[in-house]
Amino acid sequence: MSGGSGSRFLAVERLGKRFGDARVLADVSLAVAEGETLALLGPSGSGKTTLLRLVAGFEAPDSGAIAIAGADVTALPPARRNVGMVFQHFALFPHLSVAENVAFGLESRGVSGPDREWRVEAALGLVDLAGFGGRRVPELSGGQQQRVALARALAPEPRVLLLDEPLSNLDPALRERTRRLIRETVARVGITALWVTHEQEEAFDVGDRVAVLNRGRLEQVGTPEALYLEPASRFVAGFVGRASAVAGTLEESGRVRLGSEGGAVSWPAVAAAALAPGDPVEAVFRPEGLTLLPAGAAGALTGRVASRRYAGAQTLYAVALAGGGELEVAGGPDEAREGDAVAVAPCPGGPSPRVFAAG
Repeated sequence: MSGGSGSRFLAVERLGKRFGDARVLADVSLAVAEGETLALLGPSGSGKTTLLRLVAGFEAPDSGAIAIAGADVTALPPARRNVGMVFQHFALFPHLSVAENVAFGLESRGVSGPDREWRVEAALGLVDLAGFGGRRVPELSGGQQQRVALARALAPEPRVLLLDEPLSNLDPALRERTRRLIRETVARVGITALWVTHEQEEAFDVGDRVAVLNRGRLEQVGTPEALYLEPASRFVAGFVGRASAVAGTLEESGRVRLGSEGGAVSWPAVAAAALAPGDPVEAVFRPEGLTLLPAGAAGALTGRVASRRYAGAQTLYAVALAGGGELEVAGGPDEAREGDAVAVAPCPGGPSPRVFAAG
């Protein structure tokens, strides 16, 4: 199974799904280890939420299978899969108290009396809301409401926790605080989790590994570091982190030729796919993998600073190359001004460019 890890607590095998003529998922296979959080990352329409709904049982796949703890659950209704769900819209009942909202999922499972009360209090304690059981939902902040939704999902002690863009309705500062608390809670409980997001920072923060989806296909699964430094496809290279690309030609011995005749250079590069010397390619660079040099420096591409943007620890310079194309270079705040003639070269010790087939 592609994208798998050593232990397959949650496994999806070659899932396919269409809505009418639109293909939403195409042969997606994933394996999630027990206690692991896998972030599903991708642009809108990539199939993230559909994959989550298939695992939950809210939709049926057209092909493929889903297993939890070794048992095939593909044909089981949601209530028999024992999964918890945290929605983008909190889906709380405003007329019920916090405790009654948390207890809602327990009642459908036949948990009552002191056991139900104990589970509600335990779940609220997990999300740092002990003593909030008697409050009404409208009295809570957005972050507190999302934590109530998490407590409700955890109270029945599900085998898998599914989170569908759980922080998208919160403002940025509250989103970060709530994300930290949810991440710590999920880790403390030790539950297996799928977390859907289109926010790269969020995926990198919460996911032990990240699965990148694009137009219904799985592009790559790996740690945040692997996705950033070793993208397996042109899409991942451009979608994850900041990147810029220029056209070139692959050479022998892991090098790429860039620039026009008379100003061409040969730089080390990593070919991310089966390519042959002479193939036209795109070389994708991270800003910190490049450095600015004085105009005319040997072994460098010449250009002119088109723009500069202060970004905290670094300043990002967009350099329009003399031979065509543009590269984004990370540097200090005073290395160049807009309009300056400069040269661009690989930064010693920085990430190597990744090379992909042109087009």
